[in-house]
Amino acid sequence: MNRGFYPRLAARNLKTNRQFYIPYLLALAGTAAAFYILCALAGARDLPNQLRYQYLSMFLFIGLFVVGLFAVIFLLYSNSFLMKRRARELGLYNVLGMDKRNLSAMLFWETLYAALIGIPGGIALGIVLQKLMTMLLFHLMGYSGGFSFYVSGLGAAVTAGVFFAILLLALLRNLLRIRMQNPVALLHGGETGEREPKTRWFLTALGVLSLGAGYFIAVTAKDALEALSLYFIAVFLVIIGTYCLFTSVSIFILKALRKNKRYYYQTQHFISVSGMLYRMKRNAVGLANICILSTMVLVMVSATLSLYLGTNDAASSRCPADVCAIVRYDPGASDPFQPDKMLAALQAGVKKQGLALKSARGLRFLRLSAAWQDGVYLSGGETSLCALTAADYEVLTGTRVSPGAGEVYVSDSCPAQDTLRLRFELSGAGSRPAERQYAVAGRINSSVGLGESAAVSSDDVFLILPDGAALDDLWQAQHGALGEYGFDMRYEGLLDLIGTDDEKIACAAALSDPDYIGVTGSGDVGTQSAFSHDTQSGKSYESGVSVGEWSSYQTACLAENVREMYAVNGGFLFLGIFLGIVFMLGMVLIIYYKQVAEGFEDRARFQIMRQVGLPSREIRRSVNGQILVVFFAPLLVAAVHAAFDCRLIVMLLTLFQLQNVTLTLLCTAGTLVCFAALYAAVYAMTAKVYYKLVN
Repeated sequence: MNRGFYPRLAARNLKTNRQFYIPYLLALAGTAAAFYILCALAGARDLPNQLRYQYLSMFLFIGLFVVGLFAVIFLLYSNSFLMKRRARELGLYNVLGMDKRNLSAMLFWETLYAALIGIPGGIALGIVLQKLMTMLLFHLMGYSGGFSFYVSGLGAAVTAGVFFAILLLALLRNLLRIRMQNPVALLHGGETGEREPKTRWFLTALGVLSLGAGYFIAVTAKDALEALSLYFIAVFLVIIGTYCLFTSVSIFILKALRKNKRYYYQTQHFISVSGMLYRMKRNAVGLANICILSTMVLVMVSATLSLYLGTNDAASSRCPADVCAIVRYDPGASDPFQPDKMLAALQAGVKKQGLALKSARGLRFLRLSAAWQDGVYLSGGETSLCALTAADYEVLTGTRVSPGAGEVYVSDSCPAQDTLRLRFELSGAGSRPAERQYAVAGRINSSVGLGESAAVSSDDVFLILPDGAALDDLWQAQHGALGEYGFDMRYEGLLDLIGTDDEKIACAAALSDPDYIGVTGSGDVGTQSAFSHDTQSGKSYESGVSVGEWSSYQTACLAENVREMYAVNGGFLFLGIFLGIVFMLGMVLIIYYKQVAEGFEDRARFQIMRQVGLPSREIRRSVNGQILVVFFAPLLVAAVHAAFDCRLIVMLLTLFQLQNVTLTLLCTAGTLVCFAALYAAVYAMTAKVYYKLVN
């Protein structure tokens, strides 16, 4: 054989098997393009070096890892399908005189052609789409500084190296398969039928238990921290349960249907049930893969979309006014802090900046940590108790409540009870425990934003006391019992301004300096944003109006929090959409290959049915029934997975200060509807391929 024989033979094989290789090359190019785009965006040169944009690199490197891992699994799966479909062809070459060394040379050239077509094509596609993806990313992040287009040489080199390595791994697997099988096995590889699968009771029980355990975690998690610690355990259990569900539970169900004589002995049921039963062992893994990919798309897109659309709500929870001035102080100090004077000084500072005020108001609150035990909140623990007066609660939310003396309103996250007991104590000799007891007069919504004290967990509890005297009494009780370990009282000056976002941000920065607003005192001073706190400690301010002693003072700006949270949440949404598209492309290819494989297998079977006189209409009805079950079973199971996962997502989003449950439910439902429509479109397209092969 001359040197050009194997390249020509490999090229002819690719052309002959184009029905299989064109989707494979498109998948190779698509994943390579996605990998290159993430590499290029990770090195974006135009973003300023600010904290909110530093998160972008972390997001993109996570995406690179996920896409790279997906490419390995997905391309090896596709290559395995190609080799199974070509088993008879390779066996025929072997029988006609080509030994395993010759077959290896032919496969080497085929892999080389695939690499030379798919990898440069993918990088070129990535370069073309890079600008579009950059525009989308910058828009979602709220960055309007403009950008320049560039080609990432490093990204192209890394992409080429990674995907050449994946194809080399696929080639080594192919060569090992050729070496392990004899010519007769290869020749009949495409014709080997499936034996009737046995009911595997162990896998059936494992699947039911795994799914049940995963769902149990989803419905019993109590708060965001518990959901975070158990989330990936639940995901792992559901993945195991999904594979067992399709490999063993589905066989159990099909055999049960076959035992039902009235159902089974109908033409369309007989053909579809028997056909799926004998091929379910091979179909099950593909169906489970489709289900898991569908679930990943639904969860990622719905969660990141909820986070992005709820950015304003989350920012308002952290900063309930355009500018928030947050002061911590000791009410028992010799020179007590005076909130009214502080609010007046803040208003004067706003006027000094040349801005007009819409409103200016202040409120006090006390934030404690506690643990629920035997009907009592004990000091210390992971639960936050936030107490404020009814008047300040109305200032903050516009909702009026009227607790009487000795009464309290509690948030709906508080355990149901008629009496609320709080006990403060330290362990050790000489401690002076204190306890306060209130009658529960009613309940309020737990979603209350208190600036830097915003709720970060769904089990945070708000207490609405009747007046300032009751609030001071609660502070005195915990301070007397805990001493230096007690909590400061907190004050917030809430200023709503008339002006642009940039003017409000500049005003908040100016107000962060006590010298600028002309107050005296001492303590820590700083500014607060969505993801950082800048603090200077121990500085004294001796000029201006005395507002009393305070331990810390800082300002926060709503516009700045919104910008920073959009930057981070936009990165999350971009990554969710990007990975969702990649996973959907993989799902489409798996479905296409599955339809092609089943079309070839069913063609001879349905020809026999026609020859024995079965009407074409009955054949088509049975085909439709079988395809509908195979196609939409993964979608149905994925929808169930997403429904159970939604509760965990709602709790996890509270870690980002998003407590809008309705928004999350609507995003989940909308994502499911859109995904189902795309899924149905894929069904319509691939069903045509199947019918052509069968007919």
